[in-house]
Amino acid sequence: MGLMLALMQLSALSMWGLWCYEAESFITETASMLDHWMESDYAFYCEKTGKGQPHARMLKRILNAFTAGLLVLAVKKGQLDTFSLVTAVFAAAAVYIGDRLRLKMIYVQLLGKAKKEFPYYLNHLAILIQNNPVPNAIEKSIRQAPAIFQEDLRILVQEIHTQGSNLKPYLKFAQRFSQIDDIGRIMRTLFSLSITSENRELILTAFSKIANEKIQGARRLELQRRIEKQNMVPYILFLWLGFVILNMIASIRFF
Repeated sequence: MGLMLALMQLSALSMWGLWCYEAESFITETASMLDHWMESDYAFYCEKTGKGQPHARMLKRILNAFTAGLLVLAVKKGQLDTFSLVTAVFAAAAVYIGDRLRLKMIYVQLLGKAKKEFPYYLNHLAILIQNNPVPNAIEKSIRQAPAIFQEDLRILVQEIHTQGSNLKPYLKFAQRFSQIDDIGRIMRTLFSLSITSENRELILTAFSKIANEKIQGARRLELQRRIEKQNMVPYILFLWLGFVILNMIASIRFF
């Protein structure tokens, strides 16, 4: 058993050596295997959180999980009983799954920030569209867009220029950010604005109405959050007063 553990530790050190000294070639050679193991949304989370190239991070994730399992076994000093093996497997799984969960949590935070910023960006885009073609307006609006949208907006503009009057680029963008309310309706309205000139004023009015609705909704939510914070003040003061009274009672000496 001790020999088996030593061989496993040696293999882990060898893998880390390949990672440290020939990382690029090692990643290239194992890309197809990593794609097979990688979750469907893992590359998306890596891209949007800016936490590294997906294949490189996936390989490091596997090595970290493998190392975590070996560390648990090393604590047992070579005794590979059932409990040690199960504990090692759970430790490796926790490290492996935890990496994706961390990326997802960061993405959720960025998405929450983007949801707050999106109504104001949409209003800015509505102003630009009044005097610019849709792809030009989107391109000019990128700097004002939420951070996680910017690269996808650049891709959207490129695809609009290459594919012309095609709904697919707009729907592709909407699908990637389906968590944003009414994103599908917004992208279809932008597509309608890009292909028609007869009813442009009517469609533009409808788009501006959507932007105004989003702005009003964002302001209502912000006002609601402020009211909730203000409503918490009396409860905090009451708790503080109760704490002071309890301290005063506790300090009284009873004879």
